[in-house]
Amino acid sequence: MKSSNRFTLAKVGLLMTALGLLIPALGQAQPSFARTLQFWNDPEFINKFMASYGVKSEVEPKIIAEEKELFDELIPQIQADPGQAILTLIEAITPESSAALDFTLANLYVQSNDYPKAVVHYRLAIKKFPDFQRAHMNLGVVLIQLNRHTEAQKELVRTLELGGEDGNIYGLIGYCHLIAEKYLSAEAAYRKAALFSPDKLDWKLGIAQCQLQQQKYGECVTLFGELIQKDPDNADYWLHQANAYLGLAESNKAATNYEVVRRMGKADAKVLNQLGDIYINGGTYGLAFEAYRDAAAADKARETAPPLRAADILISAGEFDHGNALLAQIRDIQNNELKEADRLKILQLEARVQLAKGEEARAIRTLEQIVDSDPLDGESLLLLADYYGRNDDAEKAELFFQRAEQLDDFEVRAKIAHAQFLVHRSQYAKAVPLLKSAQAKRPRDSVQRYLDQVVKLSRLAKE
Repeated sequence: MKSSNRFTLAKVGLLMTALGLLIPALGQAQPSFARTLQFWNDPEFINKFMASYGVKSEVEPKIIAEEKELFDELIPQIQADPGQAILTLIEAITPESSAALDFTLANLYVQSNDYPKAVVHYRLAIKKFPDFQRAHMNLGVVLIQLNRHTEAQKELVRTLELGGEDGNIYGLIGYCHLIAEKYLSAEAAYRKAALFSPDKLDWKLGIAQCQLQQQKYGECVTLFGELIQKDPDNADYWLHQANAYLGLAESNKAATNYEVVRRMGKADAKVLNQLGDIYINGGTYGLAFEAYRDAAAADKARETAPPLRAADILISAGEFDHGNALLAQIRDIQNNELKEADRLKILQLEARVQLAKGEEARAIRTLEQIVDSDPLDGESLLLLADYYGRNDDAEKAELFFQRAEQLDDFEVRAKIAHAQFLVHRSQYAKAVPLLKSAQAKRPRDSVQRYLDQVVKLSRLAKE
């Protein structure tokens, strides 16, 4: 081939871009954030990907006259039949041909969503022309699409080394670090990207993601505050700022954010349950009940575990009417078609309310019905043990305590409650081994202090 009349690859890129050969959107680059990275669809980024800008001769291969003629023939094919253009290039490429041909073929494979073949031909182009800047860049982008982030990062860093300093490149490198959980490096890269495009939200969201992972909650609050000012109707910004407030233990401010989202009509069951928990911790039980109630109504999956948990919390706090109201709501939502475990849990919670209201006979019948159906229901076993213990039926109390102690999830709690029952009956020596066993399995300072006191009482009783 003659070396005259060289034809730059940048011109080929211009033509390909004009014909609509653009890289498809690569999807979410911030999987834990609801917002997709929109810059994948940014015309500036697409144009740079497809080489609409000027060529740097030291980092771009040249095309000789014969290859120019090939491209003159190829361009109409690209427009009319990209598949045929691929076949033409495959026939024309040889070990001696310009890296530009391999690069163009790789771009066509990207356009047809055949990313593995695109990777092969970008690498062949780089093998022929190691300093091929845009081949390194495009290869890095495609490797991200294939979730090969470590390889992608290397190609993108090489792009920078070859002079391809660009905000999008830094942003992509930040994303690769983020996926690798290298949050400090990711934040540094995103900040470099933001220097090039300070108003681009993608980079700010990337920075925020890194700050949350590094527990830089104060900075997150400030950053999301700026974003909220620009777009106050974006529920995600309010929610992310709420998470940062929780990280700072400023739950009241988090609750304010959740309420804003609630009034937008964009609060899902998870948000409303979190809001209910905040109100519970603040002792505002009426507001907590309303949040839990709305959460159960908003849950499209109709899960029973969250509202059952909420009812349990309210009942434990002495909010019996609110707890019962949630239980009634669960029955209504499920049309009384409950799984057996859920049915028994509701009965258990109702029995706890009955006990608290002095309806003991009714409650005990319910609890005994529960343990007959489910002998492994530790909560009901302990309620029965407590009831019989308070009513001086030591034999039945001992039986239910011992049954609860056989259950891994209840062993420690049951042994401590059993020991307290024995101490109340002045049976200190019997209480000591139970407390020691509980302390050995789950050491706690409060239990140790109680054990020390019981040991002393046991010794005094022997004197």
